[in-house]
Amino acid sequence: MPDKPEDLPLRELAAAVGSFSGTLGKHTSSHIARLFSAKMPGGFTQSAARSLLQTAYWLGPHRQDALLLAALTMEPTSRLPSEAEAKAWLDSVAQAYAKSSGIAYTAASASGSDGSVGGVVINSAEFDKAQREQREHVLQQMQVLARYAGIDLREGTRLSESTSAEKQILQSELDRIGAEFGTALVEGTKPLFDPRKARRYDSSWNWARQEAAEWVYSILASREQSAHDQASDSARLHVLANRSTPALLSLVAATISATEKSSGELSRQAVAVAKRIYAVCKEALDSAPVYKEFSSPMRPVTSISLKGVIEYSETPRENEPSFVEYVQHMQSEAGAGDPPLLHLKEKAKRGGTWAYSTGLSQVYFGALEQMSTTGLSFAGKTALVTGCGRGSIGADILRGLLAGGARVVATTSSYSRKTMLFYEEMYREHGVDS
Repeated sequence: MPDKPEDLPLRELAAAVGSFSGTLGKHTSSHIARLFSAKMPGGFTQSAARSLLQTAYWLGPHRQDALLLAALTMEPTSRLPSEAEAKAWLDSVAQAYAKSSGIAYTAASASGSDGSVGGVVINSAEFDKAQREQREHVLQQMQVLARYAGIDLREGTRLSESTSAEKQILQSELDRIGAEFGTALVEGTKPLFDPRKARRYDSSWNWARQEAAEWVYSILASREQSAHDQASDSARLHVLANRSTPALLSLVAATISATEKSSGELSRQAVAVAKRIYAVCKEALDSAPVYKEFSSPMRPVTSISLKGVIEYSETPRENEPSFVEYVQHMQSEAGAGDPPLLHLKEKAKRGGTWAYSTGLSQVYFGALEQMSTTGLSFAGKTALVTGCGRGSIGADILRGLLAGGARVVATTSSYSRKTMLFYEEMYREHGVDS
């Protein structure tokens, strides 16, 4: 459905919705499936109901769909205990549907396709009786052969009867859960993992080569000298250092050798950048990857425009150009004897009150200082991250774990090409093969 369909003219709404494809949609199909799984007895499936509607009422597929949609409005209050009651309920739905639709059911006949009567007329009751007698005769023969072979034909039936009480208990518990929380809870807790949708990203060595080459050749391709952001350059060098390999060093060395043969200011800048890359990557060749924060601390800004619109933005914090100054500021006391501006509390074992924890706060500030200076390494560790969609806190946690060399398993309930490209881009920018 388009957004705000109540505001659209009927002609535009019909064009936006489109024509009927001939089959039920995703939502109506799921509602009908839930009706049979939650309210019908075991064995009385949707296919069994459709077969009954076809043989007893001569309803085609589209009429069956319409009747089952009507059945959603006549849903039983609880699960029907037997197949006989399920058939009786379906018959009541069929009669109500016939009345509302203005149709009449006709009994099966032996008329030809042209309406004329011809051939032998078979009484359906006698035919069903003959089938039952033939089936009984076959069963008697099977029982004789089973006794001769020493096979117990009722073994499975007795096992089913012995477990029927347990099944009824479990079913009643499920019914109580459904009545209390609704079927959305049961449907929402079903496992969604599909191994065919799993994607593995482990080619950081290739992205490192591409990043180094793009950096150098972007300078050569520019027509005028450009100033570089020192913080941005430091972050790029750090990512390349985390991904340092002998093959990357060989590529950068070859680039330096080829570029030094050219003259000009752009070539000189490109050689200088390539030498910085080489030096940093060579120093970090045998070191574990670390996560280091290079961004500027930000503070929130909320304002109200002249039209009364609340606007939110973020701006760099004053006197805190990097996280080093931010951590030092947050460690300072707000007043004499007061805890630091940023601190952690711990719940007391007795009384349940929350109080400032010196130990936890020191551990927290120690991690912040290490993250801002030498960096944190997660090499050799495996992390499971859920709820890491675009723009979430989990996504930033995922970036930090990847940059620190952790092996990360990320899950998402939104499987699409757009989602996969989001995670692929994240690994391309931050992933490290530790």
